[in-house]
Amino acid sequence: MKTNLQDIREKRGVRNSHNIVSIIFLSLVSIMALSFSIFLLVKNASLQRQEAAFRSELDAITSEGYYTATEAQRLIDEASNEAEQRTKASIRETFRRKLESGEGAISAVRTLFPDQIVVSSSGRYFFFPISDEIEHHGFDENDFEFTDNGFLKYIGNDDIYIKQGVDVSRFQGNIDWDKVAADGIDYAMIRAGYRGTTEGKLLQDDKFIDNIEGALASGLDVGVYFYSQALNKKEAIEEAQLLLDMIEPYDIKYPVVIDIESAESDEARTATLSSDVYEENAKVFCDTVSAAGYKPMIYGNVKSFALLMDAVDVDDYDIWIAYYGAPLYYPYHFNMWQYTSAGKVNGIDGNVDLNVCITEY
Repeated sequence: MKTNLQDIREKRGVRNSHNIVSIIFLSLVSIMALSFSIFLLVKNASLQRQEAAFRSELDAITSEGYYTATEAQRLIDEASNEAEQRTKASIRETFRRKLESGEGAISAVRTLFPDQIVVSSSGRYFFFPISDEIEHHGFDENDFEFTDNGFLKYIGNDDIYIKQGVDVSRFQGNIDWDKVAADGIDYAMIRAGYRGTTEGKLLQDDKFIDNIEGALASGLDVGVYFYSQALNKKEAIEEAQLLLDMIEPYDIKYPVVIDIESAESDEARTATLSSDVYEENAKVFCDTVSAAGYKPMIYGNVKSFALLMDAVDVDDYDIWIAYYGAPLYYPYHFNMWQYTSAGKVNGIDGNVDLNVCITEY
């Protein structure tokens, strides 16, 4: 009997426990439902506030006015036209200032195309993108200045080798080389010979012997150059060999140079020569000189290394660039720079070409 009573009590205890768990579970569900309802109410209120804000902004835009696609395109076109007119005005102003300063049209054009080499020939302008395939000279526009005697002086921060030189031919007449050496000149580039521009005859410069012997006797270092009018590689080799024969008795420390320039005449034998032939002639001339144990070099102006040759294709050779004035417009590496044709040097009557050499030979 006692056992049955105990069983009944235990069963009642289990039922009571189940009831308590159920009550707790239902309470938690009710709390979660209430929380979710509160969350929905808050979210709904937030959405209503956002909608009200959007409507307020839309009303403001509508009240201030807005643009259709057509109207927006019209405004874009007007702004573009205005910018184009301002650009044209700026270009005209640049040209006007350049021309008024006496720099000339080519200088004005070059200012507008700083990433290209601009040259003019026969009334036309030619544009060549500046290449990164070859070394640039790296000089800043403020690295050089002219001294009181008209010599070009390096004032940059780098420690570079630089020597002052002249280049001469029969056009300078009789030269007092002792006075030249005493006037701060370190070396002389002497024209040894040339080929005639029409008949193509090979000729020695009338003052070659006097100039080379006078310069050497005065203690100047000497290089030589030959004005080429070769029509093909055979003639270029012929020019180089003649030059080598002429300089054989002398101590030549500076380069042996081929002078590549366009003849300013329609009757010149090279008037229709292609740039490929000019390049081939320059290369075979230099290779012939190098094989004889001398340092070859190519002389030319900016037009020579743009129109007559591709600077990239002759990059393996030393370069003597002719460009008058500073800063140097030519962007690529060079070894010698002819910076004026109107130099004044004691011992030379009249004007003479002045040069700086930045390579030790």
